[in-house]
Amino acid sequence: MGKWIVIGLFLVAVIFVWGSYAGLVGARNTVDKKIGDVGTVEQFRLDTIPKFVKTAQFSADFQVRLQREYVQGREGINSALATGNAGALQKAANDAFGAMMISVRAEAVPQAKTDQLTELNAQVENAERVVRHERQAYNTAVLDYNNKVQIPPSNLIALLFGFQTREFFKAEPGAEKSPDFNLNLDKK
Repeated sequence: MGKWIVIGLFLVAVIFVWGSYAGLVGARNTVDKKIGDVGTVEQFRLDTIPKFVKTAQFSADFQVRLQREYVQGREGINSALATGNAGALQKAANDAFGAMMISVRAEAVPQAKTDQLTELNAQVENAERVVRHERQAYNTAVLDYNNKVQIPPSNLIALLFGFQTREFFKAEPGAEKSPDFNLNLDKK
């Protein structure tokens, strides 16, 4: 009967070691995956934000050019009207508005649209939100893992098999600032 108690205790110990080891490996792998997820979303931000900035810059440049050409065209038409020459008026209208490929039907200044700038802002906000979420998920995984490594009884198995605590995500100096970009609308 004593033999069965020893075998039972041995099996309980094996199950405990096996379960603790499996839990530690799973927690360590979760931490590794989470830091990979952080890198993935940071790379996504790095890849996409400059593209949205270029699109917004193109849209803003187009709107500025459209406003400028409209004003210049309007001035040319006003000059032609002052001379009373119908041919000069037609040429001024063609020169001013033909290049812009717009049809002037009313006395209205083209309105600048900010759709691209609004989309840029939304994309930047979304990217920052996703990065923040992934960093928090990483820190949560590190907390769970570190607890298993440091709290008995699994800390004994961690010590036996060389599991080490992990560092929480820490931003690099200067990382508290959002990526800077300049649309430079006054460059012309």
